[in-house]
Amino acid sequence: MTAGAGLLAHIAQAEGHVRNARRSWDPTKSEGCEQCAEHLRKAVEFMLFARQAAAGGTALPGAKAQLTRLHHEVEVLSRLVDSAIAFSRGLALRLISEEPVHAELKG
Repeated sequence: MTAGAGLLAHIAQAEGHVRNARRSWDPTKSEGCEQCAEHLRKAVEFMLFARQAAAGGTALPGAKAQLTRLHHEVEVLSRLVDSAIAFSRGLALRLISEEPVHAELKG
């Protein structure tokens, strides 16, 4: 396999994981957030492989743009996942009891 073919294969794998992340994204269910986060972790892994492949040989035209686009998509989805998880945790704290939350806020 040539460096260019390896680069394209890694980019394709990363794109597949980003697609799967979008499909599994469900802010109302913790399982959906966890699945989305796992797909994003895998996408980042393949993006790193792609960057290594690009550093080892001649980068193919458009590969850098594809990696930049993927990086942006992963960043946006990661923020959504983090926000949904934080919201769920905060909601769970409020549902259990408001007293511990007030005590923490007052110090």
